[in-house]
Amino acid sequence: MKAKVRQWFVECLRLRGLERARLGAFLLVPGLAACNDATGPTRFVNITPASQTVALQSLPTGKVLRTSVTLTNTSHFSINWNYCGVTLEKKIEGPVALSTDGPTYPWFTVRTTICYALAAGSDAIAIFSSPLEPGQSVTIPIDMPVGEVGSLIFDGSPGEYRVHLYLTAKILDRDYREIPHDLSVSDPFTLAAQ
Repeated sequence: MKAKVRQWFVECLRLRGLERARLGAFLLVPGLAACNDATGPTRFVNITPASQTVALQSLPTGKVLRTSVTLTNTSHFSINWNYCGVTLEKKIEGPVALSTDGPTYPWFTVRTTICYALAAGSDAIAIFSSPLEPGQSVTIPIDMPVGEVGSLIFDGSPGEYRVHLYLTAKILDRDYREIPHDLSVSDPFTLAAQ
């Protein structure tokens, strides 16, 4: 009698496990099948340049790329941006291989905003914005001097550029997590020849 009860109990557990597996597959497969380029991961933010075409401005200190981008939080999470994490990237025409085995990357960082931390003893003060809540927008000024000492290779040459922002998202009321690079760049704009 004990053997029959044990056999019945094991078979019930097996069937329940099979039912859970079927239910999981029933829920998971349509979700994976629906995910393609058109329905893939949505962007957390939109970063739009103020103008599609920009020209360098001449100041007493030299030439400067002066524009702005509008950062809009399109997610359901709180987004934070850091002014010290603003970089300017230029599109290099044609395939550019970084290694013989690696992929080609047409966008290269040509200028980074440099911020100096204010230190009082061992406490450094970071320059972070206030959180950007879902649906909110902020305009971020972009001032990139040409050929400044310590800059990368921003020479002010005409071409296609974009801005990358260091962004973090507060997911599930936990710590902020960095948003991937490809999801935190602006739409491209053109720097006109002078």
